[in-house]
Amino acid sequence: MSLRKTILFTTALTGALIGFGGAAGAQTVPTQQDEGGEVVVTGIRRSIADALETKREANSIVDVISAEDVGKLPDSNIADSLARLPGVTVDRQFGEGEQLSIAGTEPALNRVTIDGHSVASADWGGNPSDRSSRTFNYSLLSPTLIKQAVVYKTPEARLQEGAIGGTVDIVTRKPLDRDLKSGALAVNAGGEYNDRANRGSFRGSALVNWKNDAETFGVTLSGNYDKEQLSRAGVAVYWYRTGAALLESYPKDANGNIVYAGPNNTVASGATINGSLPNAATIAAFSASRYASFLAHEFFRQERQRIGLNGAISVRPAEDLTMTFTGMMIRGNYDNVSNSEYTYGFEGSRLTAATFIPGTNGQTGVVNSATFTGITSGTGATGQLDTYYRRTRLKNDSLSFLFDYTPGDWSITGNIGWTKASGGKDPEYLLDFRTQMGFTAGANGRDTVVNWASPASDPTKWLSNFTASGGTNITAPDGRTFFGRQIGGIPLQSGFTTDSERYGEVNFKHPLNIGPVTEILFGGRYVSHLNGNTTYSNAVYTNQNFTLANLDYFVHPSDLYDGLSTTGNGTPYATLGQAGILAALQKYGNFTVDRGLSTGDYWRVRENISAGYLQANFELGSRIRGNVGGRLVNTSDRSTFYISSAGRNALTTLKNDETRFLPSANVIFQAGEDVVLRAAAAKVIARPRYSDLAGSLSLNDQTRTGSGGNPDLKPYAATNYGLSAEWYFAPASFLSGEVFYRDISNYVGNEVQDGVSLTNTVTGQSLTYSISRPVNGGKASVTGFSLSGNTSLMWGFGIQASYTFADAQTPFATGLPFLSRNTVTIQPYYENGPFQARVSYNRRSKYFYRFGRQSSQDYTDAYRQLDAQISYNLTDQVQVTANASNLLDETYYQYSSDPRYPTSLYKNGRVFSIGATLRM
Repeated sequence: MSLRKTILFTTALTGALIGFGGAAGAQTVPTQQDEGGEVVVTGIRRSIADALETKREANSIVDVISAEDVGKLPDSNIADSLARLPGVTVDRQFGEGEQLSIAGTEPALNRVTIDGHSVASADWGGNPSDRSSRTFNYSLLSPTLIKQAVVYKTPEARLQEGAIGGTVDIVTRKPLDRDLKSGALAVNAGGEYNDRANRGSFRGSALVNWKNDAETFGVTLSGNYDKEQLSRAGVAVYWYRTGAALLESYPKDANGNIVYAGPNNTVASGATINGSLPNAATIAAFSASRYASFLAHEFFRQERQRIGLNGAISVRPAEDLTMTFTGMMIRGNYDNVSNSEYTYGFEGSRLTAATFIPGTNGQTGVVNSATFTGITSGTGATGQLDTYYRRTRLKNDSLSFLFDYTPGDWSITGNIGWTKASGGKDPEYLLDFRTQMGFTAGANGRDTVVNWASPASDPTKWLSNFTASGGTNITAPDGRTFFGRQIGGIPLQSGFTTDSERYGEVNFKHPLNIGPVTEILFGGRYVSHLNGNTTYSNAVYTNQNFTLANLDYFVHPSDLYDGLSTTGNGTPYATLGQAGILAALQKYGNFTVDRGLSTGDYWRVRENISAGYLQANFELGSRIRGNVGGRLVNTSDRSTFYISSAGRNALTTLKNDETRFLPSANVIFQAGEDVVLRAAAAKVIARPRYSDLAGSLSLNDQTRTGSGGNPDLKPYAATNYGLSAEWYFAPASFLSGEVFYRDISNYVGNEVQDGVSLTNTVTGQSLTYSISRPVNGGKASVTGFSLSGNTSLMWGFGIQASYTFADAQTPFATGLPFLSRNTVTIQPYYENGPFQARVSYNRRSKYFYRFGRQSSQDYTDAYRQLDAQISYNLTDQVQVTANASNLLDETYYQYSSDPRYPTSLYKNGRVFSIGATLRM
């Protein structure tokens, strides 16, 4: 979005909210009577009003979403709901939001808690570049049990540390909640359909609550079952090379220089470029242009099944004591089948023709087509087909004990608990094939082409690796010998993560009357956390000739890649499903080598955290209130990993300990009856990724070089500032502006660090090395503002909207990961009588994603999401709802440095669902 359009949007939004705000009180809104006969607002406006009440009364800068009713958020995924808040964005690589960015900072630098305590999280393998961060997978959490989600954008001393962008606290329903009556029941059931998967599935959830008449004992139970079909077709480029790598066919002199012996200083023979033999100037421009090597057609299919059980028991043995025991169990089945058919990119001597678009204004050009001959005799390959079946299970178990004790003027609260999660591929089945066909391939922005000499749907052209490459003599680690070629593998616990924590916390609050100080808060927290990663390597070999035609293959539908701008006969292509992969490995895999633990992918980090805080709440007259305090935090890490050197490995454990003081202050000024101004400043930290602390270290005593993790890393650190203005101009209506600044130091980045003194535990030598590893010291800042609001219009209509601008100053040309400069959300809604409808539009501008293969700087292009929902109350207890998400069938597009150089294009499909809800 251009700056001009951004200014126009924010101006129009402000005008709309102010201009139509007065109409709010004249709206007809859905109501119902509670047991005492009081009329209360329900539905969309009720949820907005609840969220605004929490936001207005908060002692820091927050944003909030609230459930519309018991067991009902506006989305089936809480991350999608949170993405509508200003300054909050999600990445939709697999269509569904799984991780959050807040205030322009990447997911690893934010935190999530449930009822104020930590929750363990493990990944299913869909984000292999970041399994080791401290993010939470929101796709695991059922919205059924959620009452509110509060995004703390500025901290208070009483809140847990560990976030630079912000902390999300998910508030669950408790048995003795005033708005949860005894006998309350909420049941939701329905189905959904993904138009790219061409399959449907069932989803259901239920919540029941009981409490005695005296409201001293209560039980809440909830459960959910979700089955979801994900189907993602895509085009990918695994890395880029320059055109210079494709010029092997030209005649060269003794020094390796191309000989120009033709007319007009052209080469005498070789491949044509742009239709003719090139001259020196054309070759120079072509050599500097980028070519999409290893151009792939990918397909990913996953059936996600999640079962969640949640329970809470609340006991009030005395008027001043409430104890709540909660338990959460999540089981996820994220099994998936994927395949990738791709060209090889190193056959420069086989190039016969190419076309390229020269760069302008100092840009490099792009090779948009290159044609290579096939292999007609002998061994070798020009392309490959990989087929995967990954058995993936996710587990999460959490237990907590919360207490609230109010003897006299004191308030004493706390929680004690345990949480554990595991996830990853266990096992992963891989079977690959080769082809010897000639091909034409190239990419220019979103336009790609793969054209084989024969259609990719011909299974006879996909050969086993043994058939294409021949066999070699293999010696297994146990001494066995065999003649054959690897065709795949069945690694156990591939990228398998475990994450667990034991914690305890106690908080004290007492009123004071010392000058402006009205309350004093203090307390402490202790955490013992363990995170680990494990992979066991395995290889399957054969000495038998076979092709894909000898197996139970199938051909993808011809329309699978529609809308992805890829041409040629590379699609549709023949491949295998889950049963075919397993059958082929069993039939032809007559020799298996178990290589045991992959030491390069192993780590364990034991982290102990002790924290204490002191906070004073104050009031100055009737208009000014706030809090000031500090948090003293000690973090102790024991990082266990392998050092490899000279072909040997040694398990090593190193310790790291540091203490920090984190002051914070929030000031709230009641500028008018409906206007609230806030200012905040705080020191914050976010701890490094576990793999950065304990990544395997490789050392070479001869060259004094190495690479790996860094157990001496300190946390990311930042000074955060925030200003906000909030105008609550009508019931369930507001206009808010926020300015934020994150001054980040100790940013973790990879570089070669010289003069590192280490003891090589393999060789026993203590030497000084130059090591490529993550180090502290980088500095960055994020500056931004947001404008958000909600108002009722007329005739039952209303609108919620927000705009966020964020900009980063960094030493990296890429900018900060996951930071979009512009994010817009618009949600018009209609609510009148029993009928509700809403449309939600979200757009985020491009953002840096990661450093990819061959140090490619990968960006994700601007992404739009359009969702819609309608619902109708058949009775006071029964509601039917229909949803549609990703109505634009948006393409998730990533590129390398420049939009002309794609790295991936994916479509996840539209999802339609219908369901019914019973509430009693």
